[in-house]
Amino acid sequence: MFKLIKLAFYVLIGYALYELYLGFTEGSGGMGGEGRARNISGEGEGMEERSEEPSGMSASHTVGRGVVS
Repeated sequence: MFKLIKLAFYVLIGYALYELYLGFTEGSGGMGGEGRARNISGEGEGMEERSEEPSGMSASHTVGRGVVS
């Protein structure tokens, strides 16, 4: 029983080191690869929206997932 627990512990440590290595090689510098883009549905681009003021003025801007500006 102790050997099984020891094996599970080694697997857990190995996986953590593997994820740490992937994080450093991809330039995120974080543990577990949290800085990596792990989007299932693809890259976030956002959508073009137009906002209108009551005075009749309007402006277009990008909203949604992945917008940095």
